[in-house]
Amino acid sequence: MNFDPYTQEPIHHGGIWDSSNCLSNEDTTVNFFTHKLTELGYTAQDSRNRVWHQGNKKVIVCLVDDIRSCSTDYHADLPYLFDRDTVVITDNYIGCPTQYRVWNIPPSFFNIYSNTPNAEWTPDRNYTFGVNRIDQRRLKLMLELAWRVHLHKGYVNFNCQKDFDGDTFKGTERLPANFDHFWNELSEQDQATWSASYKLLQPQMPLKNYDCTHEEIHSRSWLNIVVESYSSDNSAAFSEKIFRALTLPVPWTCYTGRYGVAYLESLGFDCLSDIIDHNHYDRLKEVENKIGIFVWKSLEVIKDLKNRDFAELKLRCEKAATYNRELLKMYKHHWPAEFEQWKLAFLPHLV
Repeated sequence: MNFDPYTQEPIHHGGIWDSSNCLSNEDTTVNFFTHKLTELGYTAQDSRNRVWHQGNKKVIVCLVDDIRSCSTDYHADLPYLFDRDTVVITDNYIGCPTQYRVWNIPPSFFNIYSNTPNAEWTPDRNYTFGVNRIDQRRLKLMLELAWRVHLHKGYVNFNCQKDFDGDTFKGTERLPANFDHFWNELSEQDQATWSASYKLLQPQMPLKNYDCTHEEIHSRSWLNIVVESYSSDNSAAFSEKIFRALTLPVPWTCYTGRYGVAYLESLGFDCLSDIIDHNHYDRLKEVENKIGIFVWKSLEVIKDLKNRDFAELKLRCEKAATYNRELLKMYKHHWPAEFEQWKLAFLPHLV
């Protein structure tokens, strides 16, 4: 479990975690697959019960996580992560053909994030940017943000926790070393690009420039900059981060897999696309300077929002949040029946 280095309390606590009970609801679905696959004679190959084998057959169960994390082939592209005898059961958006079979569970699974936050949009800083674990992409986004804007203009949290195999980073004393570890993994070109940002940020790690709660900052910014880094050019995994944004009456941008925001639109969510041009960054591949363009676009959105009629903008955001909350409630109502139909259609093929 990851802990807040400032309070030493569990990160997965309060706000949407408690109001939606998403962790427990997610575990219920994962436990179903664990019991079912065991019953069918499959054996778990990892401690998290995500990779299962039975003879030549393999089943991957990957929910609320990147399916790439279930592969040991770190050089294979998404279509070739697993062999032809593999079935991947996931909630991930997969935007390309694959040589393995992908069985997406019904989108109504996202009902686990259904909640009704009691929050009013009262912005007093430009943006919110919060990261509770570090990886290459999160680090680059933090470096780019620090290069483009003064951090005091936003609510920023970057505690850079990360679990390595056999070595868990906890507390504040090792976090700067953790930050350095990922910095040293960057290419020479990236280090040259963000050297000034690194010199600014490193002494401040872990960085947190506010005293209110993590949930409160999302209602006190002009824009919530959401990072769903479990993604690629051809996939996207969604977590509580984007569903918090969708159910709050506050504008947002989201760094996720290519066309990830478009996928949310296709599921029926109101993504405020009439006031935010998500397509400007959502269509980009990683090699197209997606990180730089995403951060630049997010800061441009803030400028535009401040030039709009706030009363009208507030009403528009409240309408979107209400609509998205109702959609998640509908998902919650339909999930049991849709999951039962899914089981009848797919599970017989595992025998």
